[in-house]
Amino acid sequence: MNTGLTLSETIPYITRHTDSGLTGRTWSILWLSGPPGIGKSDLMRQFCQQKGYGLKVVYMATLMLEQITGLPMVQDAGNGKQVRWSCPEIFNFDVLEIAPANSNVPIILFLDDAHLCNRQIQAYLFQLLTYRTIHDHRLPERVAMVLAGNRSTDRADFHEILAPVANRIFFVDLRPDVDQWTRDFAMQMGLRQDVITFLQHYPEYFLGTPMESQAWSSPRSWTYASHTLNACGEELDEKTLFVILSGHVGSDAATKFIEYHQLFAKWDAHRILLEGDAPDTEQLNKIQAYALLSACVAYLLRRLRAVNFQTNPELDQALSALAALIMAMSKCHREIVPLGLKTLLLAENQATGATTMVRRLLTKADAVVAELLTVT
Repeated sequence: MNTGLTLSETIPYITRHTDSGLTGRTWSILWLSGPPGIGKSDLMRQFCQQKGYGLKVVYMATLMLEQITGLPMVQDAGNGKQVRWSCPEIFNFDVLEIAPANSNVPIILFLDDAHLCNRQIQAYLFQLLTYRTIHDHRLPERVAMVLAGNRSTDRADFHEILAPVANRIFFVDLRPDVDQWTRDFAMQMGLRQDVITFLQHYPEYFLGTPMESQAWSSPRSWTYASHTLNACGEELDEKTLFVILSGHVGSDAATKFIEYHQLFAKWDAHRILLEGDAPDTEQLNKIQAYALLSACVAYLLRRLRAVNFQTNPELDQALSALAALIMAMSKCHREIVPLGLKTLLLAENQATGATTMVRRLLTKADAVVAELLTVT
């Protein structure tokens, strides 16, 4: 059985384990396990921001032994000298990446890249996970721990986790999901619509095999690629596209994206939706039809976002034109309709909690509505 969870499916486990870890009872410590670039760190930041929790991030890749052990100090003890240990840096909660909403909410100590801990660090990690202490120093009561790391198959310099440490951990395996990433991250971050719709149609390029010393595709690298493309402006020639995309996600994904981008950029959605210049969908192949519908949805989505998904006469006209296009397309490329409208559905649902626009577009295609709404 595949027990891998999407990032959004992981939230209840983080919530329960955070709450349980603060009860004073002995609980396992949550470890988010997954490939590089899937969004483990971003998940924790979004979780803490939404909950109002504080967040302290410790990057285990750069952690020196002294930062987890503290430093020995010789002190007078009345009847002689004794060694005391200074407070380890990881116990310092004066500086946080995210400040808590108030003094009563938890702070999460997020130990990122924990797969890079060597055996010496893991010996102290054992004490921290078991007793919440290092030497004589104890974590504050409102601090909960979460770990994250890559897997042994990810070419990420994985160190085997010692059996006593692993036995105290609740490993949660994460898996990539394009719809979840689109709804909960890509749209909120303002990623390019052509990148989003490309990955919706070609999910096999969403997460590639981790590679050393060369570009490979992941949710993180697609995000960086989208930002870099936006920084270059509207007009992007094929060479610029290939340089940027291949440098972020690899040449195979770049080549496929350029093929799709050329089809996507071909369509003037304003003319199609507001000037009645709709093409004959029967003359289009499957990917051409998808690019056409995606371009129209992207245009409509930009306009709807600008007015918080409220309509006006011009948008009513655009919606009517898109509805007619969908009806024509459903006769020759029916399977494209749910996929092409998915980003509109996810965006409206994320922004308003409703699916009004999609239902309005598909009032005469109930079977397509039922198929499309299974994505929410």
